[in-house]
Formats: sequence, structure tokens, C-alpha cells
Amino acid sequence: MRIIHMIPGTADPNSANGVNKVVHWLATNMVAQGHECEVWILLPTEEHSNHARTYKLVPFPGSRSQLGLTKDLHAALSDLPEGTWVQLHSVFVPQLTSAAKLLHKRKIQFGITPHGGYLSDRSGRSIAGRIRKRLYLSAWEGWTLRNASLIHAIGQTEVDDLKSRFSSLHQIALIPNGFELPNHETASQPGLESRSDTEIIKPTITYCGRMVIFQKGLDILLEGFAAYRKLGGTLNLTMVGDGPDRPQLEALAKEHGIVESITWTGQIFGAPLRNILSGSTFFVHSSRFDVIPTACLEAASCGVPLIVSEETNLADFVRHSGSGLVLTPNTPTRLAELLVEAEKLGVTERTRMGASAKLMIERDFTWSEISRHLVLAIEHATHP
Repeated sequence: MRIIHMIPGTADPNSANGVNKVVHWLATNMVAQGHECEVWILLPTEEHSNHARTYKLVPFPGSRSQLGLTKDLHAALSDLPEGTWVQLHSVFVPQLTSAAKLLHKRKIQFGITPHGGYLSDRSGRSIAGRIRKRLYLSAWEGWTLRNASLIHAIGQTEVDDLKSRFSSLHQIALIPNGFELPNHETASQPGLESRSDTEIIKPTITYCGRMVIFQKGLDILLEGFAAYRKLGGTLNLTMVGDGPDRPQLEALAKEHGIVESITWTGQIFGAPLRNILSGSTFFVHSSRFDVIPTACLEAASCGVPLIVSEETNLADFVRHSGSGLVLTPNTPTRLAELLVEAEKLGVTERTRMGASAKLMIERDFTWSEISRHLVLAIEHATHP
């Protein structure tokens, strides 16, 4: 089967953009499974990533018109043979709907992976901003969803949200994000048990992701951490990543008197990030809305127990595998209580949780299985 992933990005797995990582690993594993797979990237310039890859990467410079297609992209879409499948990634990108309409006209089937993008207009923004997005969705991009042969949702909250917006949609496949373990790692690699006694006596918790307060619940994290420290807690907090709200978060830390207990690292990738994660006792994500944050999967793959909100769409996995604690309700008070509980856990229990977290990744979140499930969903959509 020929499968084309279309993305307004680079598909570089080393970037901070989670959609790039997802597309890269889906395409890589589809090629490994014998499919003819390409990634078409829509960029404002002709520059594109030169990352190592096994799939064909085709760059298309961005159009001057947000709604229009460039001559090259229009020609490429017009030349696609019957039986090709095109999977569109991301939302609120007018050019993708223009591409979808041309595909529909040519009777080329397509799917869409929103990557949780529609959840962002439910709350946390200005009323005017939410109204603009909903009008745009109604007048333009909603057509793409209604005419897509397949909608690939990453979390149950995304499925529920899509069903609440549209009374009639074609097939929705619930398939989570995955994580690719580094080649040198194996299932037997030690996790928490490899840490020194000093690291266990002085535990730290870690957050990694974009510094966006409302979506990622970072006000909940800092306020909950501050309350925990006032209760006599000794864990420190490491904040990995960057984003527009970092200055506001640093001001919030100062307001709560926890500046000395927090380390801000900025953006870190690859082996240095895994070193930080592997040295953590717990990894925390208190997102208000999300679709399985990749950082949580990477932490779990390092053998680190998780503390996650229901809204990460990881809570049921964590409960089933016994790989951490679930933050419900998602409030600072409850987070403080969980941090107290986490610190009281013995080394044996934390080690068990960490080992379960790594097994959870190997069982439920390998890209090879996720890619296989997506291909099966595509095949079902093409031959219902």
C-alpha cells in the first residue's frame, strides 16, 4: 500500500514538536512493514530537515495564500494514482483542507490525525479566540472531518470531543502515540534499581514539555509542589523544556517561595534528556487537556514511575500496569497529597513501579504495533 503522510512541519524526530516525532516513527515503521510510505512536508521556505530516515521525504514550500495550494503541490496531488492513501496531520491548517478537497475530487481517500488540536479551543483562551476557531471549523475545516474516510484519534477525550462536535463522522480509530526505545536499550536494562542510595534518599520529580500553563496544568504543578514543600516534603522539582509561559512560571515559583527547590534546564533532547529522566524518582504531568504526552512515554521507558492526570489519557494505562499514581481530581491540593504519598513509598515499591512503567511501554506503546494498527484501520476504511 502507498501511504503518504502530509504534515506542516519537518518530521524531524529530534525536534520539540511532538507531531514531527509521531509522523517520523509512523512512516519509519510502515516502511519496515513493507509499505511504500512517503512524508510530504509543507514549509514556508524551501529549507527542510536532513534527519536520517528510511522513507521518502518530499518538501513543498509554503503557499503565499493560506488557503491555496502551490503549483508543485497541486500537480503532485493531481498525479497520485488510484489506491493511494493520504493521512493529514494537524489541524487549523487551511492548506490541508484545500489538499483534502482536491483529493476528494479525484476520489483519492484520505484520513486525518488531529493530534488533539481541537481540544485547545474548548477552554483557556479568550472567548473571541474560541469563537473564531469554531467559526473557522464550521465554515472551512469541518468539511475535512466530515469527508475523511478515517479519523485517527490518540486519546479517549479526543474521541468524545469529536463526537460532541459532529453528529456524523466516518470511522474513528483510537490508537495512542508510541515511543521508540533507543537501539542500545533492552527490556532487561535496569531502571530505578540502578540509582545510588543518595539519589533515593534525596528524590526529585521531573516535568518535561512545553511551558504552556493552561494546557499543561503547570499552575497546578507549581502550586501543588509549593503546598507539598510546606507540608515538609523534601523532593526537588526539575522543569525541562521551554515555552512562552516560562517567565510567568518563574514568577509564580518566586511568589510561592520555591525558587531554590526548582531547576530549570531549558530544552534538552536525546541522551542528556534520558539521563535526567533516569535520575528522577517520579515524572509528573498535570495536563488539563492532552493526548498521551510523548514525554510521559519517554520517562516511563527510562523506568520512572508516573504521576499523571486523567486528562493525559494515560491514567487507565497507569492503573492497569501499576506504573505510578493518578492525579484525580486534577488540583494542587491533590497533587500535594500524591507527592507526600510518593515520598513515603519504599525503594522496593518505587522500583516495582518503574519496572512496570517500562513494561507498559514495551507492551502497549511500541511504534511497530501502533503503525500496524493504523495500517489495519486504513485498510478497513478502504475496504469496509
